Amino acid sequence: MTANSESATPATFDESAIAKQPTQLATRQTMWILSALVLFWAVEILILQQLTTFPEAAIPTGRVVKDAARRLLLNVAACTVIVCLLRGWALRASFVIGLIATNLLFVYASYFGSPLSWPVLSSQWREGLAVSDHGMSLINWNVFAIGLLALAIKIGLANAVRRGPLPRRTNLKWASIAATTYVALAVSLAVVHKPIRRIHMGTPEYIYGYVVAWTAEAISFDNETLLKEALAKAEAKSEILTNIEQPLNLADKVAIIQVESLDFDAIESTVNGEPVMPFLQDLQHQSMRYSVKPFHNTGSSEADFSMLTTATPNGRVNPFQIYGFPYDQALPWLAKQQGYAPFAFHGNTGEFFHRRKAYDQMGFEKLYFTEELKPLEVAGEWDEELLDFSAELLAKASEPTLHFVITITSHGPFNKLKKSERELYPKPSSPHEHYLNSMRYVDHALESYIDQLPEDTTVVIYGDHQSNIHGYGESETHRDHVPWLIYQKGNDLSKQQNSLASGLALSGNLSQLDMVCYLRDRLAETPLSDDRIAAMKSNPRTSLK
Repeated sequence: MTANSESATPATFDESAIAKQPTQLATRQTMWILSALVLFWAVEILILQQLTTFPEAAIPTGRVVKDAARRLLLNVAACTVIVCLLRGWALRASFVIGLIATNLLFVYASYFGSPLSWPVLSSQWREGLAVSDHGMSLINWNVFAIGLLALAIKIGLANAVRRGPLPRRTNLKWASIAATTYVALAVSLAVVHKPIRRIHMGTPEYIYGYVVAWTAEAISFDNETLLKEALAKAEAKSEILTNIEQPLNLADKVAIIQVESLDFDAIESTVNGEPVMPFLQDLQHQSMRYSVKPFHNTGSSEADFSMLTTATPNGRVNPFQIYGFPYDQALPWLAKQQGYAPFAFHGNTGEFFHRRKAYDQMGFEKLYFTEELKPLEVAGEWDEELLDFSAELLAKASEPTLHFVITITSHGPFNKLKKSERELYPKPSSPHEHYLNSMRYVDHALESYIDQLPEDTTVVIYGDHQSNIHGYGESETHRDHVPWLIYQKGNDLSKQQNSLASGLALSGNLSQLDMVCYLRDRLAETPLSDDRIAAMKSNPRTSLK
């Protein structure tokens, strides 16, 4: 009976253990999926860093793979923190923000040839928003498509995660571990292993990724530091052309035209056998002409900064935003000392790139920005109107005068022209067609301008930076270079250009600094005319040398 009873007793099972098995399985699946998501995202960021931060420019170590591995560890830690802390739509929103940031960083790096730095991001975001239409035109759609695919994969992995298998305490624990790992690794690398302070800001220090570099820049580079480095760079001068070229008398009327996005190759380009810029193509053969590497690390302001100060821009941030930089030796002050009345013209606001505050300190007699042009019914955003206004004032001037003009119509995305002004391509369908239409418009505007100027007026025409539009010309010998033309109405200056015969002028080895130093030297050495002597005597702010 007992034996039968014992044999009839049902076996007992650990029901709690059975209940835990599905939960444990779900937890393991969740961990694997989240790990895959973190690793995929970290590798995606690593590729972005590799393509936009130019790590090969870092301190030479010969350990590129090791540096990439360190970045990957930082990325894994950062992605783990985000994945553990954010859920649902918040996590998916971070994926979308990442896609936007990826395209922004790619556009900036491809356009400027350097990674987006914290000083630029924090101080020039307004200017960036103002030209966002140009930024949109620069998007690499292959990169965008790959980014969309990566976004879909990340969202798919996030959707595959079951709700609830990981308690919030576990998420917080892993987030804390990952955050601690990130900070410890970042400090050990950027402070001890390969100190970020030893690496030039703006490119190589990004071997540790954007967050570490931006943090270091935010901590280390205040205005005092930037000013110190800007002053050090400003000490560099050039006498390359001054020692080669013959003396040049600039005469009593001088116009310096900074043309937006004017490529060297644009002048020689043709469409169906027709020159894109027929006027400049002819003008260059009566001018001193040069192929020049421009300054373009943070924006167009570097071009006029170098022209007006005869200095190399700091290359870190808009040079006009470095407070305390001395402008007492700027070109307008020199022009005054030489008996000229200097004026500045630009069809944008004076606040853009903080130009007004800097120009006010340079010695210009008067500034004509949008704020001054609108009451005069001059639409400065159209080069033809701005140049006509300058020509009218220059022709009427009774005293020696120097005009500095910055054009704007040909700014990217090069789609501002009216239908009637689209000569080469009535229905442009590509960036280079829009660009060449804009260059034809600029050519007409410059032709009209020079036609209105008095005889013997010296005109300097140069591009502020390259257009970043490629493939429109038969040759790209001077890719990423801009033209410099020095023309004097009624005179053929090409006959006295020694650097053209020697090959230096078109070699591509000349920099913007070489050119601005040469122009300043020519201005300082231009013989004083009777009119300029009279102007200097009547102006108490100038003095005879």
